[in-house]
Amino acid sequence: MAFRDEIRNLIGGSTPTLNRIIVTNVVVFLLANIYVNIAGSEYFVDKYLALPASFNGFIHQPWTLLTYMFLHINLMHILFNMLWLWWMGRLFAEYMGEKRLIYTYIIGGFAGGLLFMLTFGIAFPSPFVLMGASAGIMAVIVAVAGLLPDYEMSLLFIGPVRLKYVALGIFLITSILDFSDNSGGKVSHIGGAIYGLLFIWQYKKGNDISAILDGFFKRIGNIFKGGSKVKLTGSRGGRNTPDKQKRIDGILDKISHSGYESLSKEEKDFLFKSSKEN
Repeated sequence: MAFRDEIRNLIGGSTPTLNRIIVTNVVVFLLANIYVNIAGSEYFVDKYLALPASFNGFIHQPWTLLTYMFLHINLMHILFNMLWLWWMGRLFAEYMGEKRLIYTYIIGGFAGGLLFMLTFGIAFPSPFVLMGASAGIMAVIVAVAGLLPDYEMSLLFIGPVRLKYVALGIFLITSILDFSDNSGGKVSHIGGAIYGLLFIWQYKKGNDISAILDGFFKRIGNIFKGGSKVKLTGSRGGRNTPDKQKRIDGILDKISHSGYESLSKEEKDFLFKSSKEN
């Protein structure tokens, strides 16, 4: 297989959106480290790509609310972030689709960044800057754990553990019990977790925040394209008929109570196809 075909498969594959998020993080990591090694300083990276704590700094560089969540300098930082995103992101995409995954990652990152600025820009003014995908990943972890609390993951040296305990452990270790000086990162994790809870709480009630956001961005796109308005229909996946949505909800309830392995092959195939359609 040619190298370009390998790259195409890496970016595409069965979870192309998840793969692209990871590849983007890795590429930015490599470019940032190349710059730091050539310049001998992190000044440009901290100044123009990381999120400043002060609102004054943010107003002059609003793009940093997006760029910070793809920025890493430390190898172990990006390694663990991408591993958790890969494990949890695949599970999220399988049950809720990749469109919801990207929205949860991005909006969770926004929530973490905003809470960081509120804390260290207003409540406790500090010259901190924030970087890393942790807030967006925390939103994904909390959301999928809220959807599938009793889903079992097999952890090395531990064995099967229910997803709700995995998520709780990750949150406590990285946000509460972490005694490092990464105060800004810990606050952003909390912001991401709050959004993850909000998203899945509304999702279970039949209100898909990602569908609302998707409709909003489509309307914005149509304004620039000069096209007709987009009609936002449905919730929890706008293309689902009532009967189809009822079946999806029943399968999700079954997973929540009995785990994924309790599903029949037909139910697994149906859920997988439905997630790709939404």
